[in-house]
Amino acid sequence: MATVPSKRVAVIGAGLTGLVAIKENLSEGSSVQCFEKLGHIGASGPTARKPPKADFPLDPARYPDYFSHYLQLRYLNEYADHFKVKKHIRFNTQVLQCVPAAQGGWTLEVQEKDGEREEHHFDALICASGALATPVTPDFAGRESFRGELLHSHHYRTPSPFEGKRVAIIGLGAPRSSNPELASSQRGTMASDQAGQSHRRKAAQGAGMRARASRAEPDDPRGLLRKVRTGVVKVHRASVEALNETGLALSTNVQLDVDVIICATGYSLTDMPYLPRDAVASRELAAPHIDLYKFMVSPWYEDLYVLGRLEVFGPHASAAEAQSRVAAAMISGKLAKPGHEEMMKSIKANRHKISNNFVDTPRHFLTVHSVEYIDDLLAPLGCAPSVGKVLGQMFRGNPIRALSLFKAVYFGIPCSGQWRLFGYGRNQKLAEATIFRIAHGEGELSKAEQEAIGAVASA
Repeated sequence: MATVPSKRVAVIGAGLTGLVAIKENLSEGSSVQCFEKLGHIGASGPTARKPPKADFPLDPARYPDYFSHYLQLRYLNEYADHFKVKKHIRFNTQVLQCVPAAQGGWTLEVQEKDGEREEHHFDALICASGALATPVTPDFAGRESFRGELLHSHHYRTPSPFEGKRVAIIGLGAPRSSNPELASSQRGTMASDQAGQSHRRKAAQGAGMRARASRAEPDDPRGLLRKVRTGVVKVHRASVEALNETGLALSTNVQLDVDVIICATGYSLTDMPYLPRDAVASRELAAPHIDLYKFMVSPWYEDLYVLGRLEVFGPHASAAEAQSRVAAAMISGKLAKPGHEEMMKSIKANRHKISNNFVDTPRHFLTVHSVEYIDDLLAPLGCAPSVGKVLGQMFRGNPIRALSLFKAVYFGIPCSGQWRLFGYGRNQKLAEATIFRIAHGEGELSKAEQEAIGAVASA
């Protein structure tokens, strides 16, 4: 019997999404080469709680609920070492352009740090260069006249350079600065505390986001509400009309005189200069609308997958892991890719759904509810933990344990482990151990988790 040759897969970016894309494609038997323009992994990791990968759970004894860039980088390095993916990464190598090859697949032109250029051919291309790669700063009227300092929150690192200064923050979503003296919100959106982000499975599936204030993604890692209540931060429910020499003119006829303006105005989720201009852009609607089936597969170009370029109402890492599993399965042939018409029908249906559930802004064109999205994405692989599958464990093992698992999955805090219980790529022992540890609120990895992780490492 003839052996099917392994696919050659290119992955662009060695961040959170790129690492799991490498791992999943290697698991499928593909040959993988990742290109990372920086000299290290984890290029753009914001300071926030990043749920770990299902097959490499994060130890709560070593990581707090909200941890720094440095701890996130440590976790990513541990993940990369555990699954031995670093040897598949070419660091300090920038991808200049990707061109569909006449014989199929993609031809990549890359440039080394010393300026040397090379061309390589691959059967499939995975773009995982990060949703936080291109900051967007609005072109405010009067921007050039402002005599103070203006920067994007992308470049914010510590509060010390702003000590004693009057600071205005434009935007009140996830990318805002963590130690502002003043904050200006263009839509008057209030952030929520951590407890508000513990989305239960059913609540996450049924949340209609009807109230306008709740239709933008909340975030509060550093106690913003407390600062608002005590007057450290003043929130202006207004839009920015213009900048002037001394500060900002708001739509409420308020003038804010400040020394520093920090634009927490988000990132471009569609800017990928190495791809053809029409690779992901919508061919029916104006930018920033895009055409991506399930927010990851191009209906126009064969063997092109764009991962991690979405806004998730919930854990981003879980969605990125699910996307990587589906992409790897499609590339290897384990999962059939739908035809063009079916993909376009799904894309249009998703646009309609988003318009009914979220604020009409560029950021929310690619917004999904995590549990609902991942269930739908992994259902063809048999990985969605349906009621029948979870309760079915009662007849195949310990009924009490099965009921406890059902309670944890459907009424507890969602975690990546629930999509490793069943179907293709399952790791039931590790998944159950992680789900129960989180449900019980334990402060360190359980013995069962440690044993399961060790078994994966030695496999």
